[in-house]
Amino acid sequence: MSLASVIFALGLAAPEAQAAAPAATPEVPAPAADAQRGVISYPPSFFAEQHPSTALDMVNRLPGFRLESGDSARGFAGTAGNVLINGERPTTKSETLQDILTRISATAVERVELIRGGAPGIDMQGQTILANVVIKSTVQVEKVANLQTYLYPDGLFGPLLEFQASRRDGINEIEGSLKGTVDRTDQTFDGGARVTSFPDGRPTIKEALKGYDQIQNYVARGAIQRAAPGGKIRVNGKIEYFSFDRDVVYTQYEPGPGRQDSGETDKNWTGEFGARYDAKLSGRTDLQLVFLQNLGDERYGSTFVAPGRDEVYRERDKTGESILRGELKQRRSTALSLEGGLEGAYNFLDGEIGYTANGAPVDIGPPHVKVEELRGEAAGKAVWRANPKLNVEAGARLEVSRITQSGGVDLERSFFYPKPRVVVTWNPTGVDQLRMRIEREVGQLDFGDFIASADLTAGSQDGADANLEPQRSWVGEVAWERRFWGAGSLSATLTHSEIQDVVDYKPLPGGGDAPSNIGDGRSDQFVIAATVPTQRLGISGGQVKARFSWFDSEVTDPVTFEKRRITNATPFVCSVSFVRDMPGGKWSWGVSTSCANEYSRFRFNEVRTQRAEQYFEGFVEWKPRPDLTVRTTLSNWTSRNVTRERTIYQGSRADNVVDKIEYRSLPFEPYLFIQVRKRLG
Repeated sequence: MSLASVIFALGLAAPEAQAAAPAATPEVPAPAADAQRGVISYPPSFFAEQHPSTALDMVNRLPGFRLESGDSARGFAGTAGNVLINGERPTTKSETLQDILTRISATAVERVELIRGGAPGIDMQGQTILANVVIKSTVQVEKVANLQTYLYPDGLFGPLLEFQASRRDGINEIEGSLKGTVDRTDQTFDGGARVTSFPDGRPTIKEALKGYDQIQNYVARGAIQRAAPGGKIRVNGKIEYFSFDRDVVYTQYEPGPGRQDSGETDKNWTGEFGARYDAKLSGRTDLQLVFLQNLGDERYGSTFVAPGRDEVYRERDKTGESILRGELKQRRSTALSLEGGLEGAYNFLDGEIGYTANGAPVDIGPPHVKVEELRGEAAGKAVWRANPKLNVEAGARLEVSRITQSGGVDLERSFFYPKPRVVVTWNPTGVDQLRMRIEREVGQLDFGDFIASADLTAGSQDGADANLEPQRSWVGEVAWERRFWGAGSLSATLTHSEIQDVVDYKPLPGGGDAPSNIGDGRSDQFVIAATVPTQRLGISGGQVKARFSWFDSEVTDPVTFEKRRITNATPFVCSVSFVRDMPGGKWSWGVSTSCANEYSRFRFNEVRTQRAEQYFEGFVEWKPRPDLTVRTTLSNWTSRNVTRERTIYQGSRADNVVDKIEYRSLPFEPYLFIQVRKRLG
């Protein structure tokens, strides 16, 4: 059955149409938030049965919505997630939307708007669906303590302590928070195994694995917003320290005793300063200026010790990004809005590496590399609501950049890419919506790919290709969504991408391989997502959310010249969750699962496949008082294993002569996560 037939069948099988959502509140400021303009407004009464503690709780319950935090690409315009606060994107790139929404108490939220397909005067941030959290304009003073801890089967506690305070009075805001945690990750395990077999008859090697790791993370942040001539100004800052230490012991017991030890350390300081000025130039024209500065200093080290081998790898990366952006919006009418923007950015990475084996230096690439980028972008967009059923968004971004590299290879290159985009949204009925998108997407070069590196545990190295170019794609997408039962949603989305200059691993002329451009390819993704309220199924206060995603890709392998999927592409991903709020409003509980998945990496002389078993977790939440929430989550019920299989060849994969096959299995135990959130006064 074709994908088009599946979409058509879903449409025939969709539940009987009903009211799309609660009626919009009448006191909605511009841009107007009503169903006629593609915006559905959910007042606090919609979430009353849930008794949410934070804005994150409210956003997670939106029908047909899935939170996405954006990406870490360079620049500001193309990295946004899919949530706005008071119609504006947070002026930060170092904080997740989850963290920002968690700091907003549900009592401070006036309403949450769901924007589907775009609407005049609303910046969709490159998304087709957005949530907008509208904060009350009344005076609000909050002090909140979050006391959280992970509890592991061996008795270890991983505490996370956070204190936050804020005051909001209309346009004026001031807030700050302190957070600290000491914890472990899923890299702590006991009972792991690694088996290495050899097709030529050499004895099979069997090893027991035990790993231990610890992370430390400390964050201080603050923001202040005040009225300014013609509008308002907001300033925010953040400083963060993160460290990671990991040790793994490989104890060989067949064919004879032996031992290997590996270790990793990472220490990372980052700082961010952001400022935003918003001005209303007229009743219909708005101006926004954004400045953002990020700096980082990361020190990474790894070691590997085995009989006859003593290897050490060190890397230090200093990074920075400076962004200045201006955006002008004009609402020509209730049906038409125009937007224009200019953005300039300077980015750099200054990296140093060192690699020794048995005390002798090993040349894997230039010891010092500096990469700098100057980039600019001009953007324009028009949003036209032709009639209550049809909305059209059309625009383009013009990106120009110059990248210079010094150290080993001195090189300067310039790029220019136009990135047009058209999104058409059609509402044939009060409950159905069809969204169509055509867009040219341009990836960014990862500065880290310009620096050679070594994976001591795996015994592999990544070279650097100085001629690497950004991956480009023409993307076509069609999505259908039906609303039902007041708070239900069913959607199907088909996305096709024609990719130019796929970035994947490719052999280098001097030996080894590196992330490089390997030719053209394609990818297809089909997603079915559903939100089902269970009231009509006889279960009060319940909600089921499910998402199933199939992904297919194809590119010509640069080693074997055969067709294969793109490196790290996951063929199938799914998640299903059920949450129920019990009568009385003090208790809620839920369960969720994510499906087993796998992905592969294709190197010059190796195919590496990682697989993860199905994952389960469940929670119980207790709210004895409106200002106190206690939540306990039991994660990884089934102690899922994560396995890695490496097929390593003698020379090129094209020769198809296997040297060895390595199979590694790491078990992970269940753990508890206990959260206590208390509003203080």
